Amino acid sequence: MLARGGALSPFSGLGSTHAALSERLETGLIEGYELGLVHEYDISKNPIKRLWKRWKAGPSKVKLQSKSHDIVHVTDQEQAGLVPVSGKSVVTVHDLFHLFPNSRNGIEVGEQKPTYIRRKDLARIKKGLSRAGLLICVSKDTQQECEMRFPGVPTTWIPHAIDLEKYQQKTTKPSWFSNGVNLLIIGSEEPRKRVDFAIKVCAGMDITLHKIGAESSKESRIKLTKLAEEVGCKLNWVGRVEQQEMVAALQHADALLFPSVAEGFGLPPLEAYAAGTVALVADAPAHNEIPLEHHILPPEDIEMWRTAIRELSDESSVVQARAKDFSIENWAGRLKEAYDSLF
Repeated sequence: MLARGGALSPFSGLGSTHAALSERLETGLIEGYELGLVHEYDISKNPIKRLWKRWKAGPSKVKLQSKSHDIVHVTDQEQAGLVPVSGKSVVTVHDLFHLFPNSRNGIEVGEQKPTYIRRKDLARIKKGLSRAGLLICVSKDTQQECEMRFPGVPTTWIPHAIDLEKYQQKTTKPSWFSNGVNLLIIGSEEPRKRVDFAIKVCAGMDITLHKIGAESSKESRIKLTKLAEEVGCKLNWVGRVEQQEMVAALQHADALLFPSVAEGFGLPPLEAYAAGTVALVADAPAHNEIPLEHHILPPEDIEMWRTAIRELSDESSVVQARAKDFSIENWAGRLKEAYDSLF
């Protein structure tokens, strides 16, 4: 049985991993295991109803339905309050910085001053994680923190998988690419993503930086666009694109910049590798577990980032070979071993 709370869009980070797990179980990819039931519900606009479903109705329903299933797999840590008291249970932990806020490179990560309701919610989440039978961590950094935060709870490392073929299909260069060097930055404008740092890196260079991803707010776009104008960075604000256009952008870009200082996994660098494109990544957890060593750069050294951009070369075969370590087949084998360990 797969369980989460309110249903999320399959285009969101947590929503896509939940949908992928459901589909792979449904198609029999995990040998010896099949999908019995998916617990989720439409998110209500009424905050009282949302809280009732999250704290009372949801956990009660999962507890009842879990009796007819061998394993309950809660697909992200935010829903750990659903973990039943008895039976075999698994929680996928994508990151912990929303549960345990901290500061990285001077940037606050996670909600530093949660409301009273959120504090109560966090207590339920942490109790759920403490009674889980197994925590599946998508990065080694998160696994180490889980072992520290929840001593005695078994953990295992299973990184996200990627459909390699999807990123290697032939595409045409996006119409919005410019002549010369084209770099990408993918994600939101949250401070931890450091889009502003990427803009400063590209300042004065004869390159175009394309920003892909649904914007957090109009204010953030205005602020970053203004910064680009001030420092002399050619910024092309693309916004959200469909999957096929994203693949085309990754394939035809000269490199992906990923200066984030906090990630649960960091999928864009792996997507770039699968597409045969270099990803230049800040040396910060957990996305620094993915790239080749010479693509990992000091988070604050602008000149080293500029040098790496100037020295870019075709490394498609090398980076695609690295991406194979994160194949769906490898992921399926790891998940089978994790489920087997419960018995």
